Amino acid sequence: MKFRNIFWGMILIVLGLLFTLENLNVIDFDWYNLWRLWPVVLVLWGISILPAKNIVKSILVIIVLGASVYYMLENNVEWENSRSYSYQFYDDDDNSYRFEQDFTIPMNDSVKYAKLEMDVAASSFLLFEDNTDLVDFDKSGSNMDYKYTVMQQDSTAEMKIFLEDDFTVNHRKNNTIDMGVSTFPVWNMSFDVGAAKADFDLSEIKISDLDIEGGAASIDVKLGDNYYYTKVDIESGASSIKIKIPEESGCDLRISSVLSGKNINGFEKIDHGHYQTSNYESAKNKIDIEVETAVSSYSIIRY
Repeated sequence: MKFRNIFWGMILIVLGLLFTLENLNVIDFDWYNLWRLWPVVLVLWGISILPAKNIVKSILVIIVLGASVYYMLENNVEWENSRSYSYQFYDDDDNSYRFEQDFTIPMNDSVKYAKLEMDVAASSFLLFEDNTDLVDFDKSGSNMDYKYTVMQQDSTAEMKIFLEDDFTVNHRKNNTIDMGVSTFPVWNMSFDVGAAKADFDLSEIKISDLDIEGGAASIDVKLGDNYYYTKVDIESGASSIKIKIPEESGCDLRISSVLSGKNINGFEKIDHGHYQTSNYESAKNKIDIEVETAVSSYSIIRY
């Protein structure tokens, strides 16, 4: 029997069993955290090209897959018959319960420019427009506390939102952050999303700069046609990246990747890793995007 048949067969069996157990409500599996195991693909690839007998390579694959499954079950799975439903209670000394934190940074009419730096550190993050406050922050999940600083000089407000020092996030707690920001100022935003699933709906927000750093992350960005020039920089590891840009905006795209799948319809190739929309020079508003990624899939969608 050919090794590649054994190789793919074992992988499909493992994935099929996990899907089946979840569909039967035996386990509750966080598939997003599967991204954290992306280096295993390189290990399995290396095993497949070793100059060794098929039986040796099969044993190695079984060991690697067994260790990976053990890790996923130990760190990412909650068994249905042992899941705690007591999240409505709050206890500062017990991380098994659900905690909430919210705060607002009021909008000052003198603020024309806003700068935001933030460590996301949540399994799910949503950013959207808010016409009431400069920042409206709402977090739920494990008992991690965010702190923030605000400094205003003339017409510019600078904000930093960060976690307490030495705090480790437990991704099994389903930490979520919903955050709204004002549509009035022009924003310069910088985010460290780590291994989060981040959804940035910026379609109604004026953005001059957007900087996103992620590890094994899922990053979804929707930009609007609200500012004359927007610069976007995304740097990530094993990630899924989706960027939506309005058709009215001209877009210049530069991509540096190792092992990635791409979907960039509507762009013309200028050079290796360099693409532009046909309306870039004539468009009133322009968006420049630079993406540096490793083992990832990315899509640039015009809407």
